[in-house]
Amino acid sequence: MPENILQSLKDLEKLTFCWLLAFLLLGIEPTWAKLRAGVILPLSGKETVKGQALKGWLEELRLRFFPSISLIFYDSKGKCRTMRKIVEEAYWDGVKVLIGPFDPSCAPELLKETRLFSMPIIVTSGEFYPVKEIGRPFGPYFRTGISSRAAVKVLYRCLKKKGLKNIGLLLTKDRFGKEGEKWLLAYAVEYGLRIQDKRYFGVHDTDVSYHLEALLGCEAVICWAPPKAAAKVAENLATYNFGLPVFFPHFVARENFLLKNAGLYGLPFVGASFLAEKGLYPQKIRRFFERWRKKAGTLRDPIFAAYTDALLFLQKGLWHNRRNWVRGLEKAGLVKGLTGLYFLSTDDHYGLIPGSVGVFRYEGTEFRPLCKPVNKIF
Repeated sequence: MPENILQSLKDLEKLTFCWLLAFLLLGIEPTWAKLRAGVILPLSGKETVKGQALKGWLEELRLRFFPSISLIFYDSKGKCRTMRKIVEEAYWDGVKVLIGPFDPSCAPELLKETRLFSMPIIVTSGEFYPVKEIGRPFGPYFRTGISSRAAVKVLYRCLKKKGLKNIGLLLTKDRFGKEGEKWLLAYAVEYGLRIQDKRYFGVHDTDVSYHLEALLGCEAVICWAPPKAAAKVAENLATYNFGLPVFFPHFVARENFLLKNAGLYGLPFVGASFLAEKGLYPQKIRRFFERWRKKAGTLRDPIFAAYTDALLFLQKGLWHNRRNWVRGLEKAGLVKGLTGLYFLSTDDHYGLIPGSVGVFRYEGTEFRPLCKPVNKIF
């Protein structure tokens, strides 16, 4: 072999070694490196079965559709107080974004801890106000799944479509009821609806027939309550046969919960688009999920869609900016997810489009749409 070629090979070898050394010493990642995403799940504790099932789904999903993303799983043990330790551990693990939480009540604690470390996060459940404040930069936080804010818009859109204008509100005296009431009051005028009456009940009340009777003059009622309380209301409706149209929020949409609470059969609630018979978007992942869940013996749960959409967000961001997925996602615009369609911008990091989400009835293992998710939303 000619001497000049040998020398060139040696020079290339030295250059490669120098670059690798720089990556190790300075923490610089090569452009071909995978994006390290931390996923927060209850891998032990009361929600172990669901957490482990979701972990299995995400691992299969990543191998099939998201090879440019690596997943590191963190066990929340079903407790919000673990958020601080998880964020610290993720920071030292070199994680570039966190995905979670599984439990909506853990969202405030998780957001507080990620702010301390300036770590990007994709929130999959719980609430945070998404609009930027004037003069105060908003953090790199995005939201998947259905929040109370989005669910209210979905319900109001459906009521308007059905010609129901005078509505009553049945709210629990807890954080769920307060959160729902805030958005229900905020958007009523925008959708041309009139709130005729409001009634409040305790989360442990077993008989709310007095409140339902007081709302009989309304054309429809929205019951905003956590799952178990909502199931009690449904039981009262069946027992007293009021004939009053009552709509429920997204909290009750989990199939394993619906199967155990027959009183909710046939009653309308907000649900992700992937609950529709054929689904809308993205079709390949939706079909893959149906095959996987039947094989794994897993029932439909919106939390699967929320975590799936988080990976779709990351992929979309990388497509637009390989070196900085956050900037890429801020410019992405329309993102198709299993929950529905999102329109993201720098002003509002949570843009789930109400028309792309549905209102369903559950009828013995089947989800029947009352107001279908639609493709044409503009």
